[in-house]
Parts: sequence; C-alpha cells; structure tokens
Amino acid sequence: MPVVKSYQKLVHEASTNGIKDFEDIDSVVCGITNNILKDSPELVTEADGSRSGKRLLESAIIKDIEIHKYNYGIFRDELVLRVIGFMSGYGELQRYIEDEDITDIDGSRFNQFSIKRHGVRSKTPVNFSSIKMFDTYCRLIIVRNGGVLNQDEYCYRVADEKLRLRISISINPGNIAGPAVSIRKHRRESYKLEDLKALGMLDEELMDMLKDLADGEASVLFCGKGAAGKTTLLRAFINSLPEMERVLIVEPEAEIYPDKPFCMEQRIIKQNGDGRSVTLKGMLREALVMPMDMYCVGDISGDEALEFVKAIFSGRRGSATIHSESAETALTRIFTLSRSANIAESEKTIKEMLGRGINAVIYLRDFKVVEVLDVVGYDGERDTFRYRRLYPHKVSDADGGIKTV
Repeated sequence: MPVVKSYQKLVHEASTNGIKDFEDIDSVVCGITNNILKDSPELVTEADGSRSGKRLLESAIIKDIEIHKYNYGIFRDELVLRVIGFMSGYGELQRYIEDEDITDIDGSRFNQFSIKRHGVRSKTPVNFSSIKMFDTYCRLIIVRNGGVLNQDEYCYRVADEKLRLRISISINPGNIAGPAVSIRKHRRESYKLEDLKALGMLDEELMDMLKDLADGEASVLFCGKGAAGKTTLLRAFINSLPEMERVLIVEPEAEIYPDKPFCMEQRIIKQNGDGRSVTLKGMLREALVMPMDMYCVGDISGDEALEFVKAIFSGRRGSATIHSESAETALTRIFTLSRSANIAESEKTIKEMLGRGINAVIYLRDFKVVEVLDVVGYDGERDTFRYRRLYPHKVSDADGGIKTV
C-alpha cells in the first residue's frame, strides 16, 4: 500500500537523489503552467468544459512533470490536481468575481489590488507571492479566453463571455513594474430601468423619458468618463426596446449582453484565418446591409465613428457609448474620430449628418445621469451644434433653452 510522503521529505529526497530541487509548490505549479502555455496553449482553451480536453491537458501536465523529474510517486497526482486547479477558475480573484456587488477588480502589481463596490474603491488583501507567479496567472487567463501575450502583444483585452468579464492585461516590456490586470464585471442579471431608478442612477422623470425614447425611433448617445455607467444604462435601454425590434450590436469585446429577444451580437477578431484584420469599422459597414431596426456600437473609440454616423443619417436608428467630458462635447468627439478615417465628405457634411442623425445625448457621471440634451441640429454659419436641455430643467432664456456649442 503506497505511503503518502511529506512535502519536506520529498524535497530532501530530491536533493539527495539528484532529482531537480525546487523552492516551493507554487514555483513548481508556475513552472509547469508556463511550459504548457509555451508549448501547447490550445490545451488550456480546449480543457474548459470538455472532458476530452481535460484529459489531454492532464496528460500534458504529467508528461511535463516526468520530463522535469517532479515525479515523486503518489505526490504526482496531488501536483497534477494543483496545476489543473491553478489553470481553472480565477484563483485568488475568484471570490471577488463571484461577488455581484463588486464591479471592478484592479491589480497594479502582484501584491497591490483594489476592488470597487457600489462605486467606492478599497484595498483588498490579494497577493500572488511573486512577479513570476502573477505573470503566469495573467498569461493563463488571457490564453484561456482566446488571446495571446508575447513580446509583440504585451497589452491585450479579452472577454470571458460566460462570466461577463472584460479583462485587460499588460506585461513587460509594456509594463515597467511587471504585470497589471483590470477586470470589469458585468452583472449576470441585467439591471432594468426600474432597478437603476432604485439605485439612484435615474429619477422618475428620467426613467419615463428613457422609456419614451426606447418606444420611439430616437437615436441615443450615452457618454461620460470611464466607469460612469454608460454600458449599464445602454443595456437597460436596449432591453426596454419594443420586443419585435431587431437590434444588431457590434463591439470590440462582448460587454452589453442584452436580454431582449431578436438581438444579434458581433465582436471583432483581431485576425482571421487568412491573416486579414477584421476591424470594428469593417464589421459595422458590412452590417449595414442587414435588415435591422437599430444598430448599436458598444464603444466608439476609433474610425468606426464614421460608419456609425452614416448609419444614423441614412434613416436607421442607432445607439452607442463614447467617452467624453460633457454632454456638449460628445458630438464633437464623434466628429474628431470620424476624421481619422479616410473620408471623402467635407467636415461640414459630417457635422450636418451628426446634427440630424443623433436625437438625444445622455451624460453620466459616477453612475448617475446628470444631463440629457435634445440635439436640435447643426448651425453651418456658426459652425456649432445646437441643443435643447431636457434634463435637468434650467430654462430661463428667451429662445426656449436652445444653446449652441
């Protein structure tokens, strides 16, 4: 009957028998994982949810243990389980990912982590013990979600669509102090407009206004700084649309996760089989031939802005989020991003298309709607966009609250 040997005895035998020594179990697990990621990264991806994939991964781990002389009899089985356990789930961060009240998990170094709960950031006692361990962890979760990290791709963003996570990771040489990770969590059960009202993002007036915009044919732009609640509100808005309205959602990574029926979701892939890049701009352009009632861009951040402008100007309904410092500057930012494309239209034409295509701009700050503007149009003579404030009500001027920016 085999006897389970102590960890200390195994280390002693390793040193006396000439077998490869090691500092601690974490170092061994880290080394085996790195070898698998280097030689057969596809095994990590295929092992998720597949019995045959798990068996192949287990065989590869056993082979690596034997090659590097970590085979200590019954201890090998325990080591295999530890490696598989490290490769699955999110390890040190798992309990924070499972907490529905936490929206952000950020690590600037292997032992410096913070979380955001209900909009408030606080420290959390996460420690990966070493830069090497944390680097392996970062590479692992990127590979497991279909990405890659190397000398050329040292900053990468992926989505865990099962758990509704957006994961951004950077490593050396791009990150000087070692790996860093930012995880944005999206709720598995989406907020409705009524839920957002209860949480203080909206009041009764705003909730009714958004429902009216959803029931009508308005094109709505949601704007604000990072983590302002733009995607959360856009998701609730989409879920409030008429049931039979067909919606196409195009995103860099999956983040909206609509509950509404008759939604088609597309996300970009950096490179397809023939080596041709697939861009958000190209996907949106091709999508415009589809018979959709509404086109949604999860986050406008590049030259896809021009295709969005063309879509909403051609009579199609549209919605999107964009980073901006105020409601008034949101259209200017879309215009600026449109100019980065190789365009034949004049600047004035693009601005006129924007002024006619967008109906409402909703600005959020710190998970709260602070302003809603009705887009009146574009004044070519003054080269300004004209707005009417819908919320909050501060109308005292003679022209009915219309202002130009």
